[in-house]
Amino acid sequence: MKMMITIKFLKNIASLILVLAMAIGCSNDSDPIDDVDQEEVAQEQTEEEEEITEEETAEEEEETSEEESLLNAVEFIDSEESLSMSSDALNVIDNTLTDALSDENGTVTFFVPSNEAFADFLESLKEYAAVLDFDEELEKEILAQVLKYHAVIGGANFSTELSNGTILETLQSEEIKITVDGDVYIIDTTEIDAKIIEADIQVANGVIHIIDKVLIPEAVLADLFPESPSSLMELINRNEDLSMFAEAIEEADLESRFNDGDLTVFAPTNEAIEELFNTLGDDYNSFSDFSNILEQQALREIILGHAVAQVIPRSELKVGSLPTLIEDDAVDVVEGSGGLALQDASEFKANFVEFDIEASNGVIHTIDKILIPQKALLILN
Repeated sequence: MKMMITIKFLKNIASLILVLAMAIGCSNDSDPIDDVDQEEVAQEQTEEEEEITEEETAEEEEETSEEESLLNAVEFIDSEESLSMSSDALNVIDNTLTDALSDENGTVTFFVPSNEAFADFLESLKEYAAVLDFDEELEKEILAQVLKYHAVIGGANFSTELSNGTILETLQSEEIKITVDGDVYIIDTTEIDAKIIEADIQVANGVIHIIDKVLIPEAVLADLFPESPSSLMELINRNEDLSMFAEAIEEADLESRFNDGDLTVFAPTNEAIEELFNTLGDDYNSFSDFSNILEQQALREIILGHAVAQVIPRSELKVGSLPTLIEDDAVDVVEGSGGLALQDASEFKANFVEFDIEASNGVIHTIDKILIPQKALLILN
């Protein structure tokens, strides 16, 4: 009986342990349905991450492909028919600019003139009808300075970054200034601004803006557009050492004659005219003292006797007789102690001081003595 109780007790203990073990096991295991849901969520997250990665990779590859397909500044200009004149000009000059515009390790902004702009530029020049006319070394250097004035090295300046008053230093070393008035304009050394007609053309090494005018730097302005020579009277009036000769011409009412036709003028310096007054005496201190009719006639003859009705530069001046603007009068070119000299009706020669002062209607040679023609000499005597 005792043994039966013990066996039953042991069975009950074993059953209890089994129940506890099952309870513990259930508490440690997750719900099978929950496990399935978590696996699906994890798989969806993985797929989404893979899709994002694939999209990013595709975008990066597209950007890389786009960058690789961009031409550099020189290649773009060469490829555009509307920029062919700028392309030709780049090929004429040295490689400094083309190297800078081709360098894909650098960054440039280039304001490139359209063909129409380049044609207008050439038309405005007297000596250059085409880009290839810049064929001498000095001419190529002038063209190079012009083109370098269009380039800004070290930055891609898109139109959104070009504000009113922006100043940019060019490869040529001079500055250009930006002004914005609806459109974007570039101010150079001339009176006409260049307008950007096509902006923000991205190239592999920066940005290109097409403009409607060639920019001109100060350094070559005078070389490209030399001022027209002044007239004989303008030069005489402007020359301080010829101020008394200018007064004499005005007193004799001959200014229009010195602006009419092509002349060679032998212009006496102030010192030469003062010597004449010293010779004439105290009654003559200025040309206004030539007051009576005979004196005025003498003054007129004197002034006309200093001009020849042809242009004779120093290289063509030879010993011989030259007819003056006085009828039946001449001045002789002779050998002097220091070279060529002029002989008038007096016994003294006039020596040359300066040759070849060029005017639009002739040339001036200055002399150290006022010329006295025969008719004037008779009147003065």
